[in-house]
Amino acid sequence: MRKFWINILICSVVLSLNCEPIIAAAMPEPTPATQTDKQKAAAAKKKEAERKKKEAEKKKKDAERAKAAKEKQKAADARKKETEKKRADAAKENEKKQAERDKAAAERAKVAEEREEAKAKKEAETKAKEEKAVRDYEKYQENLANPKTEVVSYFNLGLRAGYAAMMDKISPAANGSLWGAGTLNQKNALQQLKGGPGVGLDFTYNLEYGHFLFEVGLDVRFLNSTSAYGFTATRIDQTYNATYNYLFNNMRETRNMLGLGVPVMFGAQFSRYYFLLGAKIHYGLPMGYSQKGQYDIIVDDPALLEPYGLGIHSLNGQTNQPIKFKQPEISLAAEIGIDLDEWLQAQPDPKKKKAKIKPGQRLPFGREHVHYRVGLFAEYGVLNTNNTPAALPLGFNTTDVEPQNSNTMLAMNGDTKLNNLFVGAKFTIQFEVPGKKARPVPPPASYVFYNVVNEETEQPVEVAFIETRGVETDKIAMRERQIGPKGIKQRHAVGAFKVRATANGYYEKTEEFQIEKWGSTSYVTIKLKPCPVFRVRVTNKETGIAIPATVQIRQSGLEEPAYSIQTDSTNGAGRQMLAEGTYSLHIEQMGYEAIDMPIASIGDSMNVALTPVKKGEVFIVKNLFFATNKTRILSRSEEALNDLYMYLSRNPEVRIKIIGHTDSVGKDAANQKLSDGRANAVMNDLIERGIAADRLEAEGRGETQPIDTNDTDEGRQNNRRVEIEIL
Repeated sequence: MRKFWINILICSVVLSLNCEPIIAAAMPEPTPATQTDKQKAAAAKKKEAERKKKEAEKKKKDAERAKAAKEKQKAADARKKETEKKRADAAKENEKKQAERDKAAAERAKVAEEREEAKAKKEAETKAKEEKAVRDYEKYQENLANPKTEVVSYFNLGLRAGYAAMMDKISPAANGSLWGAGTLNQKNALQQLKGGPGVGLDFTYNLEYGHFLFEVGLDVRFLNSTSAYGFTATRIDQTYNATYNYLFNNMRETRNMLGLGVPVMFGAQFSRYYFLLGAKIHYGLPMGYSQKGQYDIIVDDPALLEPYGLGIHSLNGQTNQPIKFKQPEISLAAEIGIDLDEWLQAQPDPKKKKAKIKPGQRLPFGREHVHYRVGLFAEYGVLNTNNTPAALPLGFNTTDVEPQNSNTMLAMNGDTKLNNLFVGAKFTIQFEVPGKKARPVPPPASYVFYNVVNEETEQPVEVAFIETRGVETDKIAMRERQIGPKGIKQRHAVGAFKVRATANGYYEKTEEFQIEKWGSTSYVTIKLKPCPVFRVRVTNKETGIAIPATVQIRQSGLEEPAYSIQTDSTNGAGRQMLAEGTYSLHIEQMGYEAIDMPIASIGDSMNVALTPVKKGEVFIVKNLFFATNKTRILSRSEEALNDLYMYLSRNPEVRIKIIGHTDSVGKDAANQKLSDGRANAVMNDLIERGIAADRLEAEGRGETQPIDTNDTDEGRQNNRRVEIEIL
């Protein structure tokens, strides 16, 4: 019952909300009463007012629209004007830029024209300079063929050093003794010349006229000479009537002389060699002499039956005592030597420091005006220079048997002569006085323009290398240089040359050419023949997979490979340019059967399919080395081990057995153990490189399976091997 009332309430609410339009239609409002005229007039007036209002609003809107249209048109006109202005400005800017471009183009054209004019002018100047160089050189050559003798002056500074000797010649006196009359008599006199050092300094003027030389100047020299004397002197004591014998075995006297002189020399120079002959007049300045030595005194007394000695005594000689000479001294002099300019003189071109000047050539004034020469000289004094008065060489006190003083041995008697000798080497620096001597003209430059082209296409080779040598001397005239399509220009001397050209992909070629005239330009074109390329591709015969292999190219009749090609792992391809000849192809790749094939043409492309070694087959691992009697693998086996590893990597289904063998040297058990160890060493190496252990087996068979004799070193070496058996 309760649910019933609830349902009625809900229906009432719904009907009250949704039935209002239906009720309105069913119950319309009552029609109003008929309107009066006044009401109609008011309604019409109201309607007219609304119409006017609408018209006014419409006019207002029309005015606003007109104003908006006018403003829009004004804005459009402004935009148009602005656009036209921008266009005008852009046109002006374009005109300005175009003018600038035209100006820049004109300037570039002007610069290009000036550059071309400068280039043409430079080429003309270069050509004129080269032509002038040719004319000057030809004129210089004519002058050399018909030379004019020039007078050349030099101021010389010379330094001399060598051997000096003062040769004293002691003449017997009238009574036959070496000394004059006195209290001493002598016998068995001996004399020996030792000599000594000598030095000299020259300041001279040298004149050269053609080959003729003349030299005069000032000469300073210092001579030092030693002479040794041996003699026996006798003195009688009048008081006791005893005879004193003085025995001098080695008495030395050293003399010094300083001379100032004037040389007058004549001679000639031929190429780098020269000689001078003449005389020198010297004035000897006072110098001194010194003595030293020992003597023995033996006394013969009539009151005694036998002579007795007084012992050995040192000579109380003179030290730095003055000595006099006759003035002047005249010496005959000679000098012979060689000009050092071609080795020591500055070169004409500092950039070419190795350049050599010709023998006897003197370069123009400047640093080159300093010349050098070295020679040998000899001077002999033809006049006697001894001016020491005769005197006793020994002096005594009346009560003393030992000599108290001595004079120079030149004072033995008035006839003792002294002649001086000075020989040695001389180094001279010459300072050339600038004259009107013709300046040497170097030969004008000669050029060669090289070009390397393809013999078949006549097109330039992109990159080539050339080297030029002399035909007769085989000396390098131009070191190896790279040459491109434009060629190169190289300076050369006159002569015969050969040029060798090489380029990648071409056969080497050598050509000869001749440059006959200085100042000329020669054109040398080397045509290289293209070298054919031999191509090879190596694959697995069964799978067609590329194999990285070492392909040996052998020339017919030879075992050693002429070329070796390593094919890549991606395509198994390799290439090599072969020289002309007949070749064969040889491949020994790990895990595959070896193959030998002839090469029909050096430009062939060959596809080589290698047959894999079948199950149960055995092959030897070559170039696998072990330490002697040890299992340690040597480092030079790396290539063989890597090849074996690569074979197993490329063939993951293959299992192998590594078999070690030895020769028959040693005990069987030791050889068996050694073969086991070496096989295991190879297996462990492969495992370390990443090969699964379950694919590998190792076995040693010792000396049981030789493949060669064990009676020779070569046979035993073949028996010491490691084999691979495919499982």
